[in-house]
Amino acid sequence: MKTNLSFSILTTLIVLLIGSSSLVAEAQMFDGELDGLILSGGAGFSAIVAGDNNFDDGVTVSGVSGVITNVKIGYGISNQLAIYVSSPIQYFTPGLGLMYFPDQYPDYYLNGTLGFRSIGGVDLLAISGGGGYELRDHLFLELMLGYNRSSYTYTYTSPQFSFFTGPTTTTETLYSNVIIIAATFNYYFY
Repeated sequence: MKTNLSFSILTTLIVLLIGSSSLVAEAQMFDGELDGLILSGGAGFSAIVAGDNNFDDGVTVSGVSGVITNVKIGYGISNQLAIYVSSPIQYFTPGLGLMYFPDQYPDYYLNGTLGFRSIGGVDLLAISGGGGYELRDHLFLELMLGYNRSSYTYTYTSPQFSFFTGPTTTTETLYSNVIIIAATFNYYFY
């Protein structure tokens, strides 16, 4: 729940910053040009492969697939470059992303995000990249490849007691690596 609150606060601050800047006054919002405010929402399909390292069982690998959502809010600096905030695919980790349109009036774009969160001893790093192609006005098909690494460090005291050394305390870190491939249909308001 704390992550939802921090992401909401971050999104609200970015919207307020964009809305109060002089750049918005110069650019018309939602005029079909990429410079200015950009909002996007979409849904699609993903395939996920996860590998966990837990010391009792060794390394385990599993796979799953399902529906995925994709939401972005950002600002187009020019007709070729936009900065946005998003939650990289699959994990709710606020991330900062860049979107690059090679042509001034684009049919396709390249993008990538980097996100990090740390809550209660659990650290999550999320990196994703991909590209999109415009199927119709404002409707894009986006392909993404993502990598997420989470780590959890904990300390426990063994129930066995030694007269010479006292209680035995052990610190271990568990890792989980996730690779995600996703295809989404996104509608952009710009």
